[in-house]
Amino acid sequence: MLSRVVLLVFGLLFASQAFADDNRPFPPPLICHTQTALMRMFALQDVFDAPAEINTLMANVIDGKLPQVRQQLKTMPTADAMKWRQSAMIIAAYANNSAVVNGLLDDGAVVDGSGWMRGLKRSFHDQALADIKKDPNWERHPNFNEVAILWLPVKGGLDGAALGIAARCNDVATLDVLLAHHADMDANASPTVMSPLEAAIAIGNTAIVQRLLDQGADVCAEDRRIQRRQAGRKINHFFTLADWGRREKLPDHMVSQLTCPVLDADH
Repeated sequence: MLSRVVLLVFGLLFASQAFADDNRPFPPPLICHTQTALMRMFALQDVFDAPAEINTLMANVIDGKLPQVRQQLKTMPTADAMKWRQSAMIIAAYANNSAVVNGLLDDGAVVDGSGWMRGLKRSFHDQALADIKKDPNWERHPNFNEVAILWLPVKGGLDGAALGIAARCNDVATLDVLLAHHADMDANASPTVMSPLEAAIAIGNTAIVQRLLDQGADVCAEDRRIQRRQAGRKINHFFTLADWGRREKLPDHMVSQLTCPVLDADH
């Protein structure tokens, strides 16, 4: 089983690098699905640094087993149930399980909140990296150590909000659920993190872009945030939302909605 995990992680490393070489801002939605499959495999093999029941909970979330997830959470102490319900909602967003997301939000998960993601057992992590490095091609990845940690995390950490995950993972159904629960498009807004609107534009998903625009996304504020990010990375040419929309061949009427007159590079 470990060899299968190693091959999957190695494929993710090169897929993410190929996307970066094309100057895209983040890996394609396919990686969301593959990362979820990897998480499920880790959970079933009990290699997350978590109690066995949490590994089972994560697998049930990914498999869309809402009744079982609810039953597991019901048996936990209140504080633990709150923590793991939130994490389960974030995992369900990655897994494109809109029904599970909706159910957990109805049960008390916070729509704009982050969830705690478990890291891997140190022994498993170190062995997997060692096995990857046995491949003669592993050095082709110029940032191997930095990127590998995304797929083989040692330490746990917070992840979210779910709206950005749904946008990055090209998941209209989950996005609709989150908007129905009054998700904030600016939750966890940061100059270093892509917003849901940016993600949807970069993927070229017009349905998600239009939903976010209809919800009042502020394109000028978004462009200013992008400008600060690109300045921090010392990128000479400032790319706006409208630039991304043209690149992804979004309809002209949508590019017009994405244009901030005072900042758009082409105007």
